[in-house]
Amino acid sequence: MERCPTCQARIKEAAVCPRCKTNLARLTAIEAEADARLRRALAHLAAGDASEALRFTGASLRLKQEPLGLALYGFLLQSRLLASERRPTQAEEEMTK
Repeated sequence: MERCPTCQARIKEAAVCPRCKTNLARLTAIEAEADARLRRALAHLAAGDASEALRFTGASLRLKQEPLGLALYGFLLQSRLLASERRPTQAEEEMTK
């Protein structure tokens, strides 16, 4: 968080806004949790588990709308749609016989 949501003063990792004295601890904790969930989503994606990556990305976005989270969510949804529309190749069909 770069600015206080109450008075828009610039803040530096403070638990209380220096200008209006708004307690920012809870908001900072929510941001940290959103970041942690997004990191877990990226770890799941790196491990090849797109379903869990999508779940953790959605959980992160419910807490905080970040550009990386939005891009990842769009990518995962698009990948899921493409995978469901993809027709099996001839080699894949022969393997299932």
